[in-house]
Amino acid sequence: MAGANMKAIKSRIKSVESTMSITKAMELVASSKLRRAKMQEETVKPYYRMLADTISDIIRTTGEKNTFIRETDESAPACYLVIAGDRGLAGGYNNNLFRLVKERIHDGDCVIPVGKKSVDHYARQPYEVLTTDFPLAASVGIPESHEIGDVICRNFEAGRIGRVFVVFTEFRSMLTQEPQILPLLPLDRDALNRTKADTDTQDTGTPKILSPDTIYEPTPEAVLSAIIPQYVSGMIYGAVCEAAASEFAARRTAMNAANKNADEMISALTLKYNRARQTMITQEITEIIAGSDAL
Repeated sequence: MAGANMKAIKSRIKSVESTMSITKAMELVASSKLRRAKMQEETVKPYYRMLADTISDIIRTTGEKNTFIRETDESAPACYLVIAGDRGLAGGYNNNLFRLVKERIHDGDCVIPVGKKSVDHYARQPYEVLTTDFPLAASVGIPESHEIGDVICRNFEAGRIGRVFVVFTEFRSMLTQEPQILPLLPLDRDALNRTKADTDTQDTGTPKILSPDTIYEPTPEAVLSAIIPQYVSGMIYGAVCEAAASEFAARRTAMNAANKNADEMISALTLKYNRARQTMITQEITEIIAGSDAL
């Protein structure tokens, strides 16, 4: 009986060790991909900051108006661009995102899911899905971000949607990733001005003075119409990059926790195995002594 119990424990230890080798490999892969994702995120930030600065400068110096720049109508139907992961095994990364959207979304709103988990989730929900052309978040690069931006801008200009939000997980640290809902359209003049002021004072600590001699060709209105979709696409790509970094960090943390739990489980099973082995040896010694006494 003790021998059979020892065999089961040993088999269990081997099973946990096999699983642990997989989780260790996944942790290493996530760590490697996280570094690349953070570098990519830092690379794209200056791009959409510059676009935001240009939009803000045109508005402030020329007073140009645009379809995408207006007061937000809280009663207008909203569209949520939900950027989730392609795989699980990342703790609550995907579920936290979906829970946040569920708290905000209403009947009549629509979603654009990005990532396999997002596409699968909203296929089971009652909300309208605007497009399912982006089932893999890992394959969303700059061209795909422009495609998503075009879909959003066309529907916004047509009046089908009145508000657009991008939902992604913000990377704060290796251990902390926070789901966020950020307004994307319509653009808010005050928010653009604040972004511009923050960017201007980053390096020197004092606001920069805008040049009144800036000339936009062919016209400020044409420049504004051209760069706002670029800005939207840039913000989307930035959110995709940050979501990727957050997913890898969440998976790394989850796999690290799994490795620690596997270590503890192996230690507990090894102790149990040694006790069973000791019990069997003691029993055999007792039987030998009893047999010798009988002789």
